[in-house]
Amino acid sequence: MEQQLTGYAQISPETTEADFLSGRTGFALGFDSTNQTMVELWSEGFQLQGQLEAVDDLGRYCQAREQLAAYMQEKILQEYVRYGGAQALCGWYDRAMTERRTLLIDLGARAAAVKYGKLKKPGCGYVAMDRFLMDPNHTVVEEAHKADPSAAAAAPATFGSLHVNPAAVDHVCAITGEASIVTVKFVLDYWEEMELVLGEELPELLKGWQRFRLPVKHRSKARYDAVGMVGTPIEHCVQAKYQDQRAASEAAGLNLAQEAQYLSFFDPNISIGFSEKGLQKIWKKLGIHTS
Repeated sequence: MEQQLTGYAQISPETTEADFLSGRTGFALGFDSTNQTMVELWSEGFQLQGQLEAVDDLGRYCQAREQLAAYMQEKILQEYVRYGGAQALCGWYDRAMTERRTLLIDLGARAAAVKYGKLKKPGCGYVAMDRFLMDPNHTVVEEAHKADPSAAAAAPATFGSLHVNPAAVDHVCAITGEASIVTVKFVLDYWEEMELVLGEELPELLKGWQRFRLPVKHRSKARYDAVGMVGTPIEHCVQAKYQDQRAASEAAGLNLAQEAQYLSFFDPNISIGFSEKGLQKIWKKLGIHTS
């Protein structure tokens, strides 16, 4: 079905399920976003049920998208339970981060070198990563918080969402285990940034992840696309929905108590502490002159 991309196009009587799966249809009807990544991942097999009774095309589109959203949410829940829930998904994330540990430390040291004027640009050999490391909104380099030396000694010299006290990275060097002088934090807001930093393709259940998911509203009318709030299972808005639908979620096999336990500790941001000695050691390895 051919539609114009400006204005609010009409939906023909021959509209099919595919038209309601198309981001093009949503844009033509006046929505600025259609959550197309999630649609492409989770809409296979969708079929409209019954007649769409709304009086206009926009209303019928929204009704169809409500059906689509419910269909996608059910498929995601089934796959999430099959995968092992938050325990398995958070475990995958930490495994991926641990396998990339050495490179993440190197990237953090390059970002610190730019901060302190040792490098003009990170020079990691990958343009997208260089841009990420030079973006102050995504790579935050700041002085580490002062802490009780005994706390630093007791904390593990590692970083990872499930492996350390959240405050430990503020004062423990990932290289030496000594108190750190600077912390480099990789702030991730979207799933593409996860893939960039982790250096591998995400599990299907993490694709489409957003830190803050907002409703998809029509540009001028008081209408919403229900598909806009279909998200990955580790997002707070999705977990809230599981909690609200507790009986149905648990009947599907989701352990909500375990979900809450794991996700309360899970933070996709990556923080790396460096002591003076640790930085010097990594800079020397990377050939960064410190004089």
